[in-house]
Amino acid sequence: MGTVDASGRNMSFPFFSLAAGAAAAAGVVMFASAPARPVYSFAGAVVLITGGSRGLGLVLARALTRKGARVVLLARDADELSRAAASLPAAEPVQVVCADVTNPADCRRAVAEVIDRHGHLDVLVNNAGAILSAPFIHTTSDDFRDLMAVHFWGTLQMTQAALPYLRVRRGARLVNICSIGGKIAVPHLSAYSASKFAQAGLSSALGHELRAQGITVSTVYPGLMRTGSHLQARFRGDVEREFAVFTLASGLPVVSMAAERAARDLLRAVARGKSDIVLPFTVRQVARAAALAPNLTAHALALANRALPDGQWHGFGHEPVVAPRGLDLTLPAAVRTAAVLNERAATRNNERAAAPGSRLTPPEA
Repeated sequence: MGTVDASGRNMSFPFFSLAAGAAAAAGVVMFASAPARPVYSFAGAVVLITGGSRGLGLVLARALTRKGARVVLLARDADELSRAAASLPAAEPVQVVCADVTNPADCRRAVAEVIDRHGHLDVLVNNAGAILSAPFIHTTSDDFRDLMAVHFWGTLQMTQAALPYLRVRRGARLVNICSIGGKIAVPHLSAYSASKFAQAGLSSALGHELRAQGITVSTVYPGLMRTGSHLQARFRGDVEREFAVFTLASGLPVVSMAAERAARDLLRAVARGKSDIVLPFTVRQVARAAALAPNLTAHALALANRALPDGQWHGFGHEPVVAPRGLDLTLPAAVRTAAVLNERAATRNNERAAAPGSRLTPPEA
């Protein structure tokens, strides 16, 4: 409770204003005088990437391999892992670990396999993810649990398994691939956004605490990327229209970025020790605007929601057990043409079933 003078003015306000100003000034001085941190080199580093068999995880693996890192790919599908490993420009066979990040025992086993082969672990990239595009009224409680299991619990469990080994490595990195959906809730991605907000909160808290142990934590918030993930995403409601809208949003050059560019920018920021990484520049400005004007942002997103397909609702508990993947759905020819870059990325990044004997052909760096 503040002090009030005879005229009724709150006399504590000037004090707190002065204190806040002094604290801010002290922070600026400390920041300016802090020694520059050396740029981390991935050359020779052992890097474990969850969700590394396709999409952004595979693109990151290619970029890291070119930097001289010893990459380990973790995913659930053994065939996907084999194809992904064969596509990497590595000088020696790439280690693959078939494991499920939602299973704590699998997480511990995966890290143990990395230590058995390499003797240490320098970088953990928590990239495993899943996407459900659906109106909230078509999103089940199990959908929320499933996405939390991958994004929040998967990140937590992999970090717990890797931490004893990361803390003994000089300059170790923990990289948590979140999403702009972890800063701004997006219509028709309620379960995804909720789980990404949880993941982002965990990652931020880890960053504050693990820095004292010599571990730099980077929380990455990429916007829409052309990885080909529309084929692995799942859909509810008016599934055909949901799929078409999602494909366009994630595939048009104006509103999405190439995954290869995202990987380069991401790794550059991680090497410099950035704790909060929002990609690309345009999405970074959107995030800043949303933080400054949350009510205006909420209004704009509510308007955007009106343009999205709702589907027919029959009440909670009446949704089908399985939400189909994009691979199981058909795109209109016009959408497929407009999103051709995303279709090509899907083939390049192992997002669709490869034909027998086919070979993934990564683009030049």
